[in-house]
Amino acid sequence: MITLHNIFEINDIDPKTVKLVRHGNKEIPVRETFLNDLPRFEMYQSFQIPKKFGTAAAIAVFAPYHKTTAIFLGLWNINGCILNSDFNEDTRSLLTDHKFPERWFDNSVMYDLKKNPVLDDLSERLIIEWGGATVAWVQSKDKVVVEIKGEKSIGDFQSFSLTDLSFAELKNIIQYADSNQTWVTALSSVNGIYLIQDKLSGKLYVGSAYGEKGIFGRWANYAQNGHGNNQKLKPLDPEHFQFLKSFQPQQLLMV
Repeated sequence: MITLHNIFEINDIDPKTVKLVRHGNKEIPVRETFLNDLPRFEMYQSFQIPKKFGTAAAIAVFAPYHKTTAIFLGLWNINGCILNSDFNEDTRSLLTDHKFPERWFDNSVMYDLKKNPVLDDLSERLIIEWGGATVAWVQSKDKVVVEIKGEKSIGDFQSFSLTDLSFAELKNIIQYADSNQTWVTALSSVNGIYLIQDKLSGKLYVGSAYGEKGIFGRWANYAQNGHGNNQKLKPLDPEHFQFLKSFQPQQLLMV
């Protein structure tokens, strides 16, 4: 059994100096923001309540994955902390420019975090079992490594009823087909109806695919530009899209 601490030690990282951080999706879509707007993501995790990271020298950062697992995003060194009493108007501008609540200005500290590239080859590949206490999003306890995926792999296809892909995951399937062959095969084998949900507004779009490459062929168009030349989708931000092959009839009430 391989654990996260094993991986730290192999890379000359003292596990005792690292806090494990599993961000939730309440305030930002974590993986999508990490992949597409890294400055905003780094600003998001810099503002915390006082002493949230304790005396740690670094944080190993994860996003929610399936159920109680988490996917590794990266390692950030902690180079210090700006106290709330030292905040100024430049600090406030950092919040407003990145579209975060101004109330953070009154009750947060700002950690000076610097990306450490030592584990970057495991970013978006390393999956750990976080455990049932997902509410405890900052921990120190060692975690079991569930999987180390191939480059840009999103994991094996399981069933159409469980197909629920973010825009980032869809792009990985298309751009890194060799690492996602089970998805390519499954989506290429069927035609029919699919659903795209805009998580930001809650609105739904129902589409259909009947080409030679099935759902895969149609979704490859969306992966190129986010809207697949559909006029209703063009004004929307695809980073908030979810692509579903199976859905409940009541979902169509919002179309």
